[in-house]
Amino acid sequence: TWHEENVSMMKRICKSLMFACVALLMGMLSACSGTDYLNAIPKKSTAIISVDMQQMAGDDHIADKTGMLQSLLHVDDVSKCGIDVSEKMYLFESADGNLGLCAKVSDDGDVEDWLSSLTKQRICTPVTERKGFHFTVLKDSWLLGYSDKALLVMGPVVADAQAQLQQQMVKYLKADEDEGITASPMFDRLESIGSPMAMVAQAQALPEKFVAPFTLGAPKDSDPSQVVIAAEMNVKDGILQIKGETFSFNKEIDAALQKAAKTYRPIKGQYVKSMPADALAGIFMNVKGEEFLPMMQSNRSLQTLLMGINQAVDMDNIIRSVDGDMAIVMPSLTDADMKMMMGAKLAHSKWLGDVDYWKQSCPAGAKIANWGKNAYFYTDGKTSFYFGVTDNLQFYSGSDELLAQYAVKPSNHPIPAKVQRLIVGQKLAMVVNLGNGAGSGNTGSDALSAVTGLLSPIFGNLNTVVYTLK
Repeated sequence: TWHEENVSMMKRICKSLMFACVALLMGMLSACSGTDYLNAIPKKSTAIISVDMQQMAGDDHIADKTGMLQSLLHVDDVSKCGIDVSEKMYLFESADGNLGLCAKVSDDGDVEDWLSSLTKQRICTPVTERKGFHFTVLKDSWLLGYSDKALLVMGPVVADAQAQLQQQMVKYLKADEDEGITASPMFDRLESIGSPMAMVAQAQALPEKFVAPFTLGAPKDSDPSQVVIAAEMNVKDGILQIKGETFSFNKEIDAALQKAAKTYRPIKGQYVKSMPADALAGIFMNVKGEEFLPMMQSNRSLQTLLMGINQAVDMDNIIRSVDGDMAIVMPSLTDADMKMMMGAKLAHSKWLGDVDYWKQSCPAGAKIANWGKNAYFYTDGKTSFYFGVTDNLQFYSGSDELLAQYAVKPSNHPIPAKVQRLIVGQKLAMVVNLGNGAGSGNTGSDALSAVTGLLSPIFGNLNTVVYTLK
């Protein structure tokens, strides 16, 4: 009937209106979700660190929860600069290697006023507009761009490359959800880490010569971009502690990494005092050599480290004999001057019976000669390698006599006791020294210093990084 048709039509109209209201409400909630600023972080970033200022507020080890803004961005009053410090800030490395910082904008008018005051102080250049976004150059080398949602700082960049980076930042600032970091599986992993500071990084984002501990166990043909580190980060007494795990979004690689992680046993600490306080880096573990050797053989970084030696000395056979703590310490690490010392507890020293054969089969221009009791040295005129076995079955080696001797002896000035304590009992540990000018002038140290330089205003002076495997 006419009445029934009217009732049916009214129901359809009400239903349509209800769906329209729900859709509108969802759209409004989405628009007000407060996460739009994250779209400015490129989806293909190779590393991302989240910094939760609110969680950090109650941490006694933090010098100033707004220190990063005050130091890097010259913010005097955080409440008036237009940046929302109640939301997480993010540090990231873009696919082309630029470092970046992303923060949420609460009031773009306040950002404009703050930057105007910096221009008067000649800390930044006058603000210009490009495609609806605003830009300035901060402290001659950092490009700052902002919209009404996000503030982006990227660099460091030389003057000639600023126009190209600005063009890239325009693309980032206008990106939608599909192009931003929230569309990356790396971001999902980052958000699952509960600490005030968290990191997810592809192994390729790390300085090349520090990649070895993170890629151990990955299949030989796997790309460093497929190996990912997820870690919680904390700072105490000048030490940046990174507790992480290595994984891969590739199932085959991930299975290999998880299998490798079971190879490590708790570190007893036999060689923690052998690392000098001014050495650049040290890797510590406790392994059974027969299980560890295949991991070492498939690791390009460690193979590169031992390449020159392996031509004359059968390092594979030596590694097979290890059963216990092992430490590889790098006093310095530059392309021109690579020094190394290694100490390890052995199950046996049967390979000493092969040394005479090694002497006879040395490559042309190289030789192996006696150095002491069960001790020898190899030289080819460019590379030197001293090695031997103590009476209590400890292997020691180094790129000169002194380094070799101290590989299994306490250093006169070892790394601090508080650092040693962080190593003992762990499955795998890597220590990187940022202080005392260690490794000065090498790319690995410089890259780490760039990141810790951003973090030091919050935590005070950082002098050591300690990475441990969960």
